[in-house]
Formats: sequence, C-alpha cells, structure tokens
Amino acid sequence: MRNAILFSVGFILVVTAVSIQAQRGAPAGRPPLGDAQIGDIARLLMLEDTRQFDEASLARLLASAHPEIRRRAALAIGRIADKRGAALLTAAADDKDAEVAATMVFAIGQLRDPSSVTWLSDVLSSPKTPTASAREAAIALGKIQAPEARAALARYLSTAPRTKQSAPVAGEALLSIGRFPPGGDLAPIVRWTSSPDVEVRWRAAWALFRSRDPAAIPHLLRLSRDPSGDVRFWAVRGLLPPAPATVGQAGAPAQVPPPPGVDGSPLSARLRDATRDPDRRVRTEALRALKEYGDDASFGVLIAALESPDTWLSVSAAEAMARYQGRSDVVVPALVRAAAPSKPMALRITALTPLVALAPDAALELAGALARDSSVVARTAARQAFGRLGAPGRAQLDALIAEGVLPAASAARPARAAAPSRTEADYRRIVERWIVPDYNGAPKPRAVWETPRGTIELELYPGDAPLGVEHFLRVVESGEIAGTEFGRVVPNFVAQQRAIRDDITLRDEVSRRGLTRGNLSWASAGLDTGRPGYTLGVTPQPHNEGNFTALGRVVSGMAVVERLELGDKIIAARMKR
Repeated sequence: MRNAILFSVGFILVVTAVSIQAQRGAPAGRPPLGDAQIGDIARLLMLEDTRQFDEASLARLLASAHPEIRRRAALAIGRIADKRGAALLTAAADDKDAEVAATMVFAIGQLRDPSSVTWLSDVLSSPKTPTASAREAAIALGKIQAPEARAALARYLSTAPRTKQSAPVAGEALLSIGRFPPGGDLAPIVRWTSSPDVEVRWRAAWALFRSRDPAAIPHLLRLSRDPSGDVRFWAVRGLLPPAPATVGQAGAPAQVPPPPGVDGSPLSARLRDATRDPDRRVRTEALRALKEYGDDASFGVLIAALESPDTWLSVSAAEAMARYQGRSDVVVPALVRAAAPSKPMALRITALTPLVALAPDAALELAGALARDSSVVARTAARQAFGRLGAPGRAQLDALIAEGVLPAASAARPARAAAPSRTEADYRRIVERWIVPDYNGAPKPRAVWETPRGTIELELYPGDAPLGVEHFLRVVESGEIAGTEFGRVVPNFVAQQRAIRDDITLRDEVSRRGLTRGNLSWASAGLDTGRPGYTLGVTPQPHNEGNFTALGRVVSGMAVVERLELGDKIIAARMKR
C-alpha cells in the first residue's frame, strides 16, 4: 500500500510538471497551440485511432495556416494508410516548412503505393530537395516492394556524390535497398563500402548481407576486418556458404561446392577467427554463421561455445546443435552438460529443442525439471517438448498434471480486452496531456524498470505516440507490468516480454523516429495487431521500418538490456519524477 501511495504521489508530480510546462507556451520561433489547434489535433488523433479517411477534414487540416497542424495532418494520413491520401499529400508536399515537407514524404511511404515511386525518385535525386525530405524519400522507397523502387534506389546510390552532406541520405538508401528480395546489381551498394563514415559503412554491410548474393562475399570478407564493430558484426553475419548447405548421409551438414571463383574454406576460417573478436556482437554472429559449415574445426568451435559463461554465445551454439544428428555421440553429452541445473535458464531451455531430436530420454528428463520451475517461460517450453516427444512425453505430462505440477490444459491465451471507446473529450485530454507539452518543449516522461540484471531507464515519445504512451503509463501505474517475464530473448537482436495479462490490441503510431538500437516498442505480427509485452531492440531493425511503433528509447541501461535472459522478470516499474 505504501509503495502504491508513493507511486501515485510521484505520478501526480510528473503530470503536474508537464501541465505547468504546457502553460508556458511554445518555444521561441514556434507558433503556439491555441484552443482551435488543440481541437484540430484531437480530431486528427481520433481519425488516426479509428482509421477513418475523412477526406474533407484531412484536406482542410493539411491546408492549415499552422505548420504543426499541417504536419500532424500528413502524419495522420500516413497512419490511416488509405491510398486516397496520396493525392492530398503530393499536392501539398512542397510545403515551405522543412519538417512538414519531410513528414509529407514519410506519409507517402506509409501508403506503400507503387504509383508514388516516380515522384519519390524525383524527390530523392533532386539537388534542391532538403536533406530531411530526401532521407524520407529513400526510406519510403524501401517500403514499396516494387522493382521500380529498387531501381530508383540503385540509380541514386550509383550517382550520388560520396560527401559528408550526402551521407545521411545514402545511409537510408542503403538500408532501403537491403530490404528487397535477393537479386539485382550490387555495384551501387559496394560503392559505399569504403566510405569514411562508419554509419554509411555499416549500412552498406547490412545491405550486402541481406542480398544473400555470392558476389557479395569478397566485399563482406573485407568488411569483416573493418575497424568498427558496427560494421564487422553485420559483415560476419553474411559470411555464409556460397550455396545453401545440404545434409550429408551421416546427418551432419555438408558444404555444397561453391560457385566458380569462390572458395568456402576461407570463410569458415574467418568465422572461427571472428569468434575471438573483442566485440561480443561479432563473436555471436560468427557462431551463428558457423552452423552453416560442416567442417570439423567449425563444429569444434560450436561445441566449445556451449561452455561459454556468456549466454549470447552458449545459446547461439545450442541453437545449432539439432543440425548435427550424425555427431550425436559428441553433441548429446555436451547438451546434457549445458542443461544441468547449475546452468543459466536460457541455455537449458534452448538445449531442450535439439535434445528432443537427438536424445528423447534426456529431453524427457530436462522437460520434467523445467516443468517444475517457477518460470512461465520454462514451464511453457517443457509442455511444448512433451507434445513433441510422442507417447512417453504425453505420459509424463499426464503424470505432472495428476501431481498438480502443471494445469490440466495449457492455459489459453487471455482474451484481448476491448479497445477503449474514446469520446471527443478523451482525445482532447490526451492532446493536452501529452502532445501540447511535448510541442512546447517539456521534458519527455521517463520510466524505470528494475530487473534481475540491473536498472533500465526509458524515455517516452508522447508527441509521436500519445496513445501508446497513455497505455504504457496505465500498465505501469496499475502494476500490471511487474512480474512480466521476458519470453523471447534473441542474442544481439531483441528482448521481448510475454503478453501482459488481458491487455488490449494497440493502434500503431509509426513515426519518423525509426527502429534504432534501444528502441522501445511492443510485440506485433503487423500493423495494429500487437499488444504489450514490450520489446527492447538491441540492434537497429531496418527491415521492420514502417511496421512498428517507436514508443520510446533506452537512455540508461543498454548494458542491462544486453544481459537479459529468458525468464528474467521486470521486478518493479515506476515513472521517474
């Protein structure tokens, strides 16, 4: 009770501070938001939330004298994602306000309309285009999965001057061209691999790795020795066998003869060397790539990694073990050791899957132990393993149910609560509470999560995702987030909570923030399908741009995020004063 009272007092102080800031007015140079503008933004927020394309209202607000209303009208059109909005946006896209113009381009990208490619290509390539709009045009082309969109990006990357001024646009164009299916000329990408700008080089490495083209391998091999770990880990990730691996008669992966002129053995040798790289990310990605090789030396490195005290490495190695059926005499004892009670829960759970395939008796024993664990993640993994172990698995599951260790049936996923039905007054309240203070320059709200690995501090984006921020505060204030486990932790990628009980499906509020390292979002299978648990990005996720909400970012504790493991819980959560 005392903690609840202290939280409520702290929360009131946060809201009061925000309200005071809202009353101070807009910073110098920005026109203030009066009652009429607040009403306009509330109308736009309602249209976004309900996904209504009200052409008359949107056209009127897109022509507003107030730049923030025009910007938010463009943003709303992109979020509503009705292709009829393209005509409104392109007609107004030469807005004299740089932020408004860039948001217009962003919104066109969210519509994903191939008919916009020519217009976007012109925006991207014109020397008169402001940098912000050119960046958004490059990003938008990556969202439109049409051949002509890739061609436009390739033209730009082939001809743009390699200068400091062009680097921000070229970097986004590299990420966008990397989103396309394999195929196409790599020369426009390779041109940027020698850029002096590390931000450009890692993006070029990412685009080459995504191409899955054998012609990229010599360039990735060179980039795997780049001075920057940001470049090296993406390059190492792409050092896969030049052709898909097959399974030999003994059940072990066997390398396919590489294309003419490409020797696969230096690649596995480079990867083995990269497992000793000073950068943890490089070591992790090297192990992941090594599982595609069947030589004895690479197999030995993976087996040794099972003993690593670093779960990024041991878990990555364990994930590869099911491929080695022909070497089960070595793999099974190593997995059994990795699954010992003294080992990290993440490694034990990961070892269960290959044991099901390679050693069913050992898998039964491990599943039985995990079923008795207090972790929901561990018990869920055990139940799933029993289901894959045939009659012996069903018999052990029945025994555990009879004993009361597990429930009689797998707990059904909680029914999703109905999304709130908001009135016009509700939308206005949200605008006044979050959007106006953010526009006026108030400090962004911050939250603190306590975990077994340490403290994570998050900054929220109330102006960009007011509905998401409103919901985030609700689950923090109610205490519902406390005790939630991280049910998906992918080394060097993401840490994701299990669903918060009885939570609603959230409306995505995609913005120009982007999915950068440390991004806070929520689990989703596509736009407007997700609900919390929340996710923390360990790496940038350019392949997901336009499909997830940037709700906030980690401002302190990224090292803690990188130490999170399966089954770890949010012990406590609070808003920071």
